Amino acid sequence: MRFLSKYYILVFSLSGFVSLLGANPPKGFEKVDQEITISTLEAQMKYDVQSFSVKPNSKVKVIFKNPDSLPHNLIFCTPGKKKGGDKGQEVIDAVLKLGDKGVEMDWEPKEHPRILASSGMVQPGKETTFYFKVPKVEGNYPYICTFPGHYQLMNGMMGVTKKSNPITNLTYEIYHGKWQKIPDFSKLKAVKSGTLANGLFDISVREINDNFAFVFNGKIECPKDGKYSFTVSSDDGSQLFINGEKIVDNDGVHGNQAKAGSVELKKGKHDIQVKYFELAGGEVLSVSWSGPGFKNKPLSKTAPKPGQTVEGMLIEAPEGEATLYRNFIDGAGPRAIGVGYHEGVNLAFDANNMRLAMIWHGEFIDGARHWIGRGQGFQPPAGSDVIRLPEGVVITELEKADSIWPGSEYRTKEIDFKGYVLDKFQRPTFKYNRGPVSITDKSVPLASASAEKPGMIRRMLKFSGGDPSSNLYLLLAQGKFQKEDTGYQDEELFLSVKGGEVLANDGDLRVPIVFKNGKSEVEITYRWTD
Repeated sequence: MRFLSKYYILVFSLSGFVSLLGANPPKGFEKVDQEITISTLEAQMKYDVQSFSVKPNSKVKVIFKNPDSLPHNLIFCTPGKKKGGDKGQEVIDAVLKLGDKGVEMDWEPKEHPRILASSGMVQPGKETTFYFKVPKVEGNYPYICTFPGHYQLMNGMMGVTKKSNPITNLTYEIYHGKWQKIPDFSKLKAVKSGTLANGLFDISVREINDNFAFVFNGKIECPKDGKYSFTVSSDDGSQLFINGEKIVDNDGVHGNQAKAGSVELKKGKHDIQVKYFELAGGEVLSVSWSGPGFKNKPLSKTAPKPGQTVEGMLIEAPEGEATLYRNFIDGAGPRAIGVGYHEGVNLAFDANNMRLAMIWHGEFIDGARHWIGRGQGFQPPAGSDVIRLPEGVVITELEKADSIWPGSEYRTKEIDFKGYVLDKFQRPTFKYNRGPVSITDKSVPLASASAEKPGMIRRMLKFSGGDPSSNLYLLLAQGKFQKEDTGYQDEELFLSVKGGEVLANDGDLRVPIVFKNGKSEVEITYRWTD
């Protein structure tokens, strides 16, 4: 590819992959999912960003700057066939075969099947911007400079993962030895080192299970000024540093336990370092962070082994998805199904009585109690502001609208549970029958008007096969609710309903299910009171 001026736009397609180069965003790229700036380092023959992560099928804007005295390019490649990839070696081999045509072609083998996107050759002191859509397939995608002799030093790795992270240039060093606390690594020699392109702290790259240690270093990007909290869970010791300052100290020999710390940070990139050692027993390292406008985002990849006893094993929803927890949940019974949403709101569904049992926000649930088999006892929610909803039967027939609601039952025989189905975001739709009436029950998370306030949950129930003459009612809540302009409110919960008339009866909020052509729909929004 010849050098392209910043006003020229190039469009090419390889196996459905599209790359675009230009000063202004091309059509379809006016809004991108991620922007990354990569610069050459003067007289060092290196990129300043050697690893970063993006989500599959996302739109990316790349700003490539070249302050060096030599021309350079930035070419993204498909993963290599060898284990661990080959860092684009096949593209380099093709460049060498260009011979005398190499200069004319700016050292880029046109239409090579492994080239995904290219900056073109950028001259000294210049920069360019290009856009591309990330492939759907997860993996490590190398990027390289193909100017002769530059490849060995000028290379990096783009991790394509559903868990795209704010950490770039994440490297690791592994050490072997026996310690009771984190050692002075400056006096030790690493046995192995590498790069984690997905930006996740990960100890699975080790080769032994006891008597080892890690040092991770990277850059974490804060989206805005504010207070950021970091949590590190480990077995054995761990420490976390931001800009050289110790924020979390979880050192020593111990089972899996969590420690947290906070720091005020400016918008932009900051140094992050995690130190960890394992003496014997379980091997666990889990890191997460919270900040202005978001809560409990994971920064690590942790996979406890079956049969391993773990304490403090917090279950978190993957980014953009929900996660389910089927077990004994305190307040939802022995057939509970917990649903944690990445948006920071959670619920527990009681499959005995087909009811929404609880909602809460913040952390989802600690799975340690039930890690081995079904464990013992009931596990409470891990988050805060837990709101408990009516127990027992919540869908029933009443003789009159103001009839006394049936008392709570351990398990209703009125309704037959039919399981659930998951959508593409792993959010469940529960299915159950009451006599001839089939019911689907789905909840989705909603953002609040302010990032500082907890989100909401919208629940959608669909009824089919019902008789217009039936006296079927849905119990929403019980308590001291006051009528507001758009709903009902007590000290902790605000409810709004579409598709049915809310009836208040001696502390109960109930909705009659009115069938038209055998169908009815009710939509309920649950919001924490400000």
